[in-house]
Amino acid sequence: MKTFLKSSASRLSLVAAALVLSAPLSSVQAQQKFMTIGTGGVTGVYYVAGGAICRLINKDRAKHGYRCTVESTGGSVANINTINGGDLDFGVAQSDAQFNAVKGAKAFDGKAVPDLRAVFSLHPEPLTLVARKEANIKSLADLKGKRV
Repeated sequence: MKTFLKSSASRLSLVAAALVLSAPLSSVQAQQKFMTIGTGGVTGVYYVAGGAICRLINKDRAKHGYRCTVESTGGSVANINTINGGDLDFGVAQSDAQFNAVKGAKAFDGKAVPDLRAVFSLHPEPLTLVARKEANIKSLADLKGKRV
């Protein structure tokens, strides 16, 4: 699962955000600016992670002037589409959804989002496959044509 932003002049880059958040600003610069992180359902890990990120940002908002909010969404694909549409600043998404968005594959139906960028990875998502011995499956390639 990764957090993403769409590259554009109107979006914050992680580096710029880190610099802004770590430096004291003048009162003119400290005017309230808003950012929203698209997550997932309120009972899921995306929402919890987005909330934790916003709490860290909001903790020092008097210094840097940014106020972060979390928005419950439909998850990875919805977050990428909403970022691409300009209605979200950041969003949490799985890396396969990012790959498909950049390529315009699967749920993105030929509408590529080539300037989508990963900001950081929250956690790995390992996969374990188990097969019966008599299935004679020794590698992922052996799954071709099999029902999984």
